[in-house]
Amino acid sequence: MRIAYFSEVYWPKLSGVSCTLMRTVDGLGTMGHQTRVYTPQLPGDFEDRPEVHRSPGRPLAIDRSISWGFPRRADVLSDLRGFAPDIIHVATEFPMGRVGSWAARRLGVPLIASAHTDYEKYSSLYRLGLVMKPGWAYLRRFYGRAGRVLCPSRPYEAHLNRRGVTHTGIWSRGVDTHRFHPRFRSDEYRARFGAGPDDTLVTYVGRLAPEKDLDVLLRAWAGLGASRFGAKLVFVGDGLMENEIRAHELPDAHMTGPLEGQELATAYASADVLLFPSSTETFGNCLLEGMASGLACVAVGAGGVTDFARHEENSLLAEPRDAGAYGRAVARVLADRGLRRRLSLGARTAAGRRSWTNVFDRLLDDYREVAEVPVFDHAA
Repeated sequence: MRIAYFSEVYWPKLSGVSCTLMRTVDGLGTMGHQTRVYTPQLPGDFEDRPEVHRSPGRPLAIDRSISWGFPRRADVLSDLRGFAPDIIHVATEFPMGRVGSWAARRLGVPLIASAHTDYEKYSSLYRLGLVMKPGWAYLRRFYGRAGRVLCPSRPYEAHLNRRGVTHTGIWSRGVDTHRFHPRFRSDEYRARFGAGPDDTLVTYVGRLAPEKDLDVLLRAWAGLGASRFGAKLVFVGDGLMENEIRAHELPDAHMTGPLEGQELATAYASADVLLFPSSTETFGNCLLEGMASGLACVAVGAGGVTDFARHEENSLLAEPRDAGAYGRAVARVLADRGLRRRLSLGARTAAGRRSWTNVFDRLLDDYREVAEVPVFDHAA
């Protein structure tokens, strides 16, 4: 198949959406499919990927690592005609997604959408609750133009269904258990943070942003006291809360900035415990990568992670947005090596069931089913 993707975020921006799209583009490419990605230009110098078509973009005021697209419709349409897609997949609901939806109607190409972000939860964190009523009206219209709306997890699919978006399907996530594996554990990496062979190294991996409930993690860690048993904490990532985290001056806490490739795999595997406090996830890629790396994970029983995280089996799940409960779960896993070993084994088993090949096969089935439905609305 020939698939055109439209997304506000893509390489070199690292996020759940962009990393999932890149993994999908690479995976489908090895299966013989052709892809084209329409996304905004980002600031800075970087070597672009060959499948990318860039539109003009301007950095967002709230996060300058994300660009707001200003696509030129004529340029996009011309490039799309040359690519001749069998289906158009809009992965974001903003300017790039809107142009992708418009182009699908203009060219008579089947359209599929995917929903990745729980805007309802984000809006409360960023004090934008008043926009959600008109926001849902817009999202229902946007998603209504697609033949199907793919959700990363069953909990988020149910959420969309309750909001009136019912023509849904599941586009889950996989993990490469060879890329993320305990064999990449490095004593040298651990020593950078003062962790010896018998010490416990705890890590958080992901964006340093309010919607990740990092305030819960900060309060939980600060309240551990003697029950921390000398454990070290390493934050891997960057984002809006970086300075705030530094200002807390947490005991034995360190920051690496964002890591990629083998460095990221080493950071996971060299830790013993992964902290994942977010209650806003529609899936939870970093939690699954930590599981594949054999970490004992402390997460919360909310959102998309409940599709694969099982309390006491492959992780500990605390009540969401409860720093006391989260701290008690962290203290428990720090105090009990046997529990850590049991959760580690369960985590590897759970990750082993999440093959990207199965994810791609199901995604292609969705593409083919939507593409088989005749497209009648070809208007601009």
